[in-house]
Amino acid sequence: MSKIYKENLGYRLLYIFVKFTFKYFFRQVEVRGADNIPLREPVIFAPNHQTGLMDPLAVLFTRNNNSPVVFMARADMFKSKVLATALRFLKIMPVFRIRDGYENLGKNEARFNEAKEVLLVSRNLCLMPEGNHGNQHTLRPLVKGLFRIAYSAEEALKKGQHVRIVPVGLDHSHFQHAGSDLVVTYGQPLKVEDYMILYQENPATALNNLKTDLANALSPLMHDIRSEANYDLIYWLSCLGTPAWLAVEAEKKGAVKALTAAGRRFDARRELSVLLDELDTNNSPLLKEWEALLTRINQLPGYPLQVTEWLEHKPSLFKGLINVLLTPVFVPGMLLNAPSWLLSRLICRGIKDKQMHNTIAFLLGFFFNVILFTMTAIVLGVLLAYTLPLTIGLIGLLGVYGLLSERWRQHLRAPLLRLKYRYGTRRQVVENAKTDYFWLKQSVSNWLKSR
Repeated sequence: MSKIYKENLGYRLLYIFVKFTFKYFFRQVEVRGADNIPLREPVIFAPNHQTGLMDPLAVLFTRNNNSPVVFMARADMFKSKVLATALRFLKIMPVFRIRDGYENLGKNEARFNEAKEVLLVSRNLCLMPEGNHGNQHTLRPLVKGLFRIAYSAEEALKKGQHVRIVPVGLDHSHFQHAGSDLVVTYGQPLKVEDYMILYQENPATALNNLKTDLANALSPLMHDIRSEANYDLIYWLSCLGTPAWLAVEAEKKGAVKALTAAGRRFDARRELSVLLDELDTNNSPLLKEWEALLTRINQLPGYPLQVTEWLEHKPSLFKGLINVLLTPVFVPGMLLNAPSWLLSRLICRGIKDKQMHNTIAFLLGFFFNVILFTMTAIVLGVLLAYTLPLTIGLIGLLGVYGLLSERWRQHLRAPLLRLKYRYGTRRQVVENAKTDYFWLKQSVSNWLKSR
């Protein structure tokens, strides 16, 4: 069996195709701190975990280099031999948990040794320190596997080489849907050698210290709501309060580090959550006042950020005209894409773990559409008597057209939903929600200015 960290032509070609598709899956992607990644040292990436496959892909495709990354994933994904072979080709190794059976935990030693070998040859490793994905914007307790591998590799490395653990904050504006925003933040690396003297004296204490320091490094890089009792309230308020926060910050005319609108919205949610957590800790009556205003706002369909954008929307004749003119251009592409997203929705209905829905949508969209658009291009090439180079070019053009058509379908969701709620009793629901929203926005704005 070949070394998992070694690259081959098949992996490189797949990497190029998937990376190109990946950026079109999201509305906007902002990457921060990629310069913090050491280039010539063994690195363990340690991201928070909110979705299925999309989190590892976010690390793989947003770094400052294109070298392979070896991942570790839960062992139950490897039960099928075919799937296990495919996962190894993708440079993913199994790790066993207690729920996989105590008799299997001994197999982790071989996997940890293989992971250590990846670091000994100065390659990149990625482990999700939370152990699994969660359905909240909260940093969960970290598990020990990553730290065991880090210390073991640090002990075995040659003099002058050291393991670096890079915390990675991942923020999806929505966990389950295509067309959401993604912000990836690489933090300052933790130097494992700084803990080695303590590790040699007391391994358990050194492991816990490194675990605590990584958690403290990860939290500021992500949207981390600490309140358990009022999580839903704080999450809704952090989303609905985003426009107020951005307006107040604009008045201050301070330096803005975000490169995109997605980054600015993420900063607003993160900062607001910290402030709202403080209100929750201090039992502030403001939270109760704002919670009362959410009753009619929650009658609108959609997730919090979608509702916020709906309530902030200002009608534009120009944008409406653009929608009318461009939609017919993308209708053929949307029809070609339709089988994959319809199949995705059908499959997702039977999957209770909603954090996996965007993974299924991405995989089906990629593999199904690659086959469908390739076949369409070949048929057109034959009918039009194209040469092989022209047919290959047509495959590429149709692929790009398919991706743009999917982006346009995602774009149309909001105007079509607004149109649906424009008449009858639904219109009154929107008007009531807008009234309460602008009261809330003004109250949050006043509170922020008074701080």
